[in-house]
Amino acid sequence: MSSRNNNDRSLSLIDESIDADVGMPNPVSQTRSLERINSIGKMSSLHPLSASGAPTDDKLSDRARELGIGEPPSSLNPPVNPPVPLCLPVMEEEDGPPQPPPTTFARHPSEEKLPKPHHFPNPHLSRNPADLETSIHLGSPGSSDLSGPTALSFTRTLMFYGHGAITEENVAACVLLQEARTLRKKYFSQKGCNYSPNVGDAKSYRFGADGLLKLFSTPSPSPNDGDSLCYIPSIFEFMNDYTRLKQICSDGATRSFSFQRLQLLSSAFKTHVIANGHVELEAQSRLLGTDFYRTKKVDNHIHLAAAASAKQFVDFVREKLETEPDTVVLEEGDTLKEVFDKAGLDADHLTIDAFNVLADYSVYQRFDNFNSKYSPFKLAQMRRIFLKVDNAIQGRYFAELTKRVLARHEAGKGHESLTEMRLSVYGMERGEWLQNAKWVLRDWKGPFPGPILSSKNKWMVQIPRLWRIFRKKHKNNESKSFNSMLENIFTPMIEATLNPEAHPEVAELLKHIVGIDSVDDEGNPEAPCGCTSPSEWKQNENPSYAWQLYYLWGNIKVVNSLRKARGLNTFAFRPHSGETGDVMHLAATYLLCESVNHGINLDKQVSLQYLYYLDQVGLSVAPLSNNFLFRKMKDNPFSKFFRRGMNVALSTDDPLLFHMSDDPLLEEYSVARASFDLSMTDMCEIARNSVMQSGFSHEEKKEWLGTQYLRGVKHCDVLKTHVPLIRAKFRAEHLALEHMMLKLFAKGTGEEVLYAMMQQFQWSRDAHRKILFDNFIEVPDGETIWKPGQGNDTESDGKSEEAGINDGKE
Repeated sequence: MSSRNNNDRSLSLIDESIDADVGMPNPVSQTRSLERINSIGKMSSLHPLSASGAPTDDKLSDRARELGIGEPPSSLNPPVNPPVPLCLPVMEEEDGPPQPPPTTFARHPSEEKLPKPHHFPNPHLSRNPADLETSIHLGSPGSSDLSGPTALSFTRTLMFYGHGAITEENVAACVLLQEARTLRKKYFSQKGCNYSPNVGDAKSYRFGADGLLKLFSTPSPSPNDGDSLCYIPSIFEFMNDYTRLKQICSDGATRSFSFQRLQLLSSAFKTHVIANGHVELEAQSRLLGTDFYRTKKVDNHIHLAAAASAKQFVDFVREKLETEPDTVVLEEGDTLKEVFDKAGLDADHLTIDAFNVLADYSVYQRFDNFNSKYSPFKLAQMRRIFLKVDNAIQGRYFAELTKRVLARHEAGKGHESLTEMRLSVYGMERGEWLQNAKWVLRDWKGPFPGPILSSKNKWMVQIPRLWRIFRKKHKNNESKSFNSMLENIFTPMIEATLNPEAHPEVAELLKHIVGIDSVDDEGNPEAPCGCTSPSEWKQNENPSYAWQLYYLWGNIKVVNSLRKARGLNTFAFRPHSGETGDVMHLAATYLLCESVNHGINLDKQVSLQYLYYLDQVGLSVAPLSNNFLFRKMKDNPFSKFFRRGMNVALSTDDPLLFHMSDDPLLEEYSVARASFDLSMTDMCEIARNSVMQSGFSHEEKKEWLGTQYLRGVKHCDVLKTHVPLIRAKFRAEHLALEHMMLKLFAKGTGEEVLYAMMQQFQWSRDAHRKILFDNFIEVPDGETIWKPGQGNDTESDGKSEEAGINDGKE
């Protein structure tokens, strides 16, 4: 077995989930968790076995005395034959993990005067609110410091498997799942990408025929410059790995094992809520000075053109028609009033119903109708005037409307919310980046002067997959290929990074960009393209989703390598995926992306869903958007994903089309709470996930989540996230156990591990039973006084039943 020095992430996860980070210091708690981990698979290190395979009493006694926890009773030796599978709740105090060997349960002298309750209270837990308030201090919650605030105890459910529970098929599935996770590391964690130590000194670039940027240390690149300073896996490697991942996910054994594990995670959460729901509520009520409204929550997925609500948009258009009727708004010279007059519209038509922007039944499974909703009165001119940056007024109306939306977030309006709005770069022209930069950074006048920047918003760039439109636009130019579109997207980015003095506007805008999105209808037909080079793709059909994503990912990697080497911000790749269309789109994003928007199709592929859980790939789900477009609320898998412990957050997508209030994110949370029966603890956990997924800076996240948030959810500051430590520990423990079990089963050590767990489980079961009987209080039952160990005969049963009926009548 691996030791503590093993760098495997699963070992650190299980260690972090087991060690006690709250409550009073325990002299053996830290060494005990480490010894337990190192003992799995070599049981002799913790429970030496006799020749028959059973632990000997003398060795157990020696081990117990070594840990200072008393003598194990001889009656707790495990039977020769393994017991049947069991699933029992185990009560555990938060000030330390369960003792590995059983104790004699001898009471400390200080406890002799305590009453005999069925569950002993934690002697270190103060029930006095004043004491609690003084014990909680900023910075300590969620840290590994044992001096932090005490937490309420809660019930853990131990799932135990009997002999033979792990089959050869299960082992084969674990091997395949581990292979899939290795494939992700190759692309997402940069293991397959090689960067020269001198990449930061790059002086030039060239767009290769393979569709990828090349960086060179010479000022003027030429074909003889040699290899690029940044190596990216080729399209051939990616397509082979992508095909292999699809094979793994479609394997029968993998699907069966993943389904079983996901079902167990759902059951574990249900049991946790039943047993600990009231405890979580009590723990949350003790977190003074904060609540759901005051915790940070980020709208990770919101499109700029639809960021305003329908009411805000209508009010804004009415105001402009009243105050600026003579403003020229079209290149043809038409004023705003003339545009309305030609359309037969006046101020009376400025209602939400007449605007016809709210989604209705007509957009369900119809992405074309959905896109038309962006145009008020179904007039493309209206969209161009009010929701575009490239028009006769340089996007002034759009800027003013956007600044009003940001002003609402800055004002708070009752709760703390932030956004990650999307600017659009289509790749149709190379000047789109500069146009966006001038629009964002311009010193706008009016009630909200200055550039369109806010501490409550981080900008993202969305790249629509519109090759078919690009090809139609350049149908008479045979030299235009998919490579031309990639050059329009990435050339301004790399040039502004290499030479910011020559491109100051774009260089400044890039400092405010945190991620790249890829958008469009996933249900559109895709032409098979295999490993075709982008310079050779000149067909009219859209190439496949995975093929397009690879080239976006590859070029983002090159740009990020240069920016990171120069101390600049980098960009996360967070595309739309799994909203509709082929479920295997999510296989491509599993390999390439940090998180995705939507992802609801994961409920159709359990293997991918389990992989997304294991690697905590973020899902920014918009249930109200899904309800109108592709998946009705009752069928939305958000609740299922959340309860299983997946990294899910709520987002609005398009408030203009889907929301009725001026606070769309709060509306999204409210609808989700009612539809999915979410508790306030659930709501705060989802809000915390949204911050974790976001592109806000590390310093900002430390302020909102706690200084140790990078160590995991259990180490977030409970006073900042308002997520009780009970919930965080539950999530961390189950994720860690899944990692450990998957890795150990894949190594072929599952039977030994389960046998060791079986012994631990029986000792715990017998120990808890002994506690119950030692503390059992004689209970009158009618005319019969039943005592532990006393049997019941038929006569006494009848009397008891009769007495019970009489008691009920009274």
